[in-house]
Amino acid sequence: MRRCGASGKDKVLKNKLLVCMLVGLVALSGCFGSDVPKPPPPAELEQQGFLYPDLPRITAEEFKLLYDKNEPYILIDARPRNLFLDGYIPGAQNIPNDPREDSVARLTQLPKNRLIVTYCDCMDDEGGAVAADRLLAAGYTNVKILWKGIYYWEEIGGEIRQ
Repeated sequence: MRRCGASGKDKVLKNKLLVCMLVGLVALSGCFGSDVPKPPPPAELEQQGFLYPDLPRITAEEFKLLYDKNEPYILIDARPRNLFLDGYIPGAQNIPNDPREDSVARLTQLPKNRLIVTYCDCMDDEGGAVAADRLLAAGYTNVKILWKGIYYWEEIGGEIRQ
């Protein structure tokens, strides 16, 4: 007569099934979140003509994760005021790289304990890179340039406000 509960064979099969399910979950977990592209390394950025290729960059996808989670950051739009008013990433402060304005003084009033992301509309990140370089020179340590700026942000479906 058979007892209630699993036989030795049944337990082995259940354990194998459990191991297969766990391996599958681990494999699938690698599929989510790892698809977020990273900016190219500095040598490649330099070959492509990016200004300040050694400065840290963040992709639009990486930034969107912060944006969607309402993570703390400061976003700086380094474009001229008229371009900012044409469309900007919500939450951005407009601090143009304009010698007629005291952008350095405005930049250095930002808190130093937050991530600061700079951007522009240049495909080579020029405006964002200049702002980031000024912040780093002023002693800020957690500064990143939004790689390919507002265009790439818009390309991935990021919100633009006018």
